[in-house]
Amino acid sequence: MNAKYCTNCTLSLLQPTEVPKTRTDRVEELLRQNHPPLDVELPAFRNVVETTPATLEALDLKIAQARELLDNLLLARQHAQSHFEDAKALLHPMRSIPNELLAKIFSHCIVKFHTDEDLDALDPRAAPWLLSGVCRHWRNLAINLPQLW
Repeated sequence: MNAKYCTNCTLSLLQPTEVPKTRTDRVEELLRQNHPPLDVELPAFRNVVETTPATLEALDLKIAQARELLDNLLLARQHAQSHFEDAKALLHPMRSIPNELLAKIFSHCIVKFHTDEDLDALDPRAAPWLLSGVCRHWRNLAINLPQLW
């Protein structure tokens, strides 16, 4: 029997072949009736009863190893995803806009604000309050731009 192993953890990738995948017709027939197996069938059934607990234990161990491997892979994926999102956020073009350009953009928001007579200067949904609520950088910039106030 050629066993295949995972190159990272040497976990056996071979499917168990010693356990039949389906019931035989004879087993189906015996289970539908209440007759005992024939004398010639008894050794095979006894063998299953004797050997299956060890097979189940071996399968449970492989399942536990596979689950541990899967948990480790999922955790590694979460870390990779987190690093990916962090890098994307840090490389975002908005971070490289000079303060002078942001100040110019902010001043255009204020010009629109001053021409609209329906807006209240203390409305937190209006500029410059809205601009100062985006992030710490924008808040510091907006507070230190006298033309906004």
